[in-house]
Amino acid sequence: MNAQSAMKGARAYPGKVAIRHAVEAARDLGLDVAGIEVTLDGTIRILEARAQPAMKSESLFDQLEAEGKI
Repeated sequence: MNAQSAMKGARAYPGKVAIRHAVEAARDLGLDVAGIEVTLDGTIRILEARAQPAMKSESLFDQLEAEGKI
């Protein structure tokens, strides 16, 4: 195994400090942080609450179960 193939398998998760700084920067910009996504290549994505789809109060399964059809 050579050095290049070893580097391809290496993971580059960002550290806690980098994540904390990204979240603080997003909040400073007025974003309502709903969550974060961290990828293997070190990317940090900030998920804003307004960008998340509205959740239904009940799923179709829950509705049918409440009606006794399941």
